[in-house]
Amino acid sequence: MGSGMSVHDETFDKLSSESGLSKKSIKSLYERFETLATHKDLALNERFMNEDDFKNIDELRKNPLGERLIEAFFAVADADNHRIYFKDFVRVIAHFRPIDKNNPHPWNSREAKLRFAFTMYDLNKSGTITKDEFTEILKKMIGANVSDAKFDSIAERTMRETDGDADGSITFQEFCQAMEKTDIEQKMSFFLHNFCNNNCRNF
Repeated sequence: MGSGMSVHDETFDKLSSESGLSKKSIKSLYERFETLATHKDLALNERFMNEDDFKNIDELRKNPLGERLIEAFFAVADADNHRIYFKDFVRVIAHFRPIDKNNPHPWNSREAKLRFAFTMYDLNKSGTITKDEFTEILKKMIGANVSDAKFDSIAERTMRETDGDADGSITFQEFCQAMEKTDIEQKMSFFLHNFCNNNCRNF
């Protein structure tokens, strides 16, 4: 959601306070954002990204889960009119920095990270993950060199182990329980560096 503010030091300070990212990091993100955002809202005098801008990012275009990453990005940003303004961009990117245990931030909690990951699996945005949805993501992750029977076996076992109430779908709570021992920070860190073109530091 656009803020209508010009981007200057005061804005960087505000975003730093809201996101938990350093001011230097905010500036680096802004430089990256400016190379990606090809549209401008004349009423707000702000640049914004749409889905096509995200699809033009090489790292996402080559990633088998790129489409799901993009959809999750827009969902988590709660972006109006499918537009990502710089404030939205920072808000979501903040999810992907390491957690500062001494200064926790709601945009970058373990729960926030897991929510983003869950959104990637929840293809129909129902708030739950079905076996078919899990299978589809699994195929994108592993590729075409695995038989349908193997995919079905993996999905069936995962559902059996994760679907605590055996209702045929995985809730966010069940997803969190299944991911309890997973290093979600390590698995998501690549996303931040891709957006920064691998040049961001001190996030």
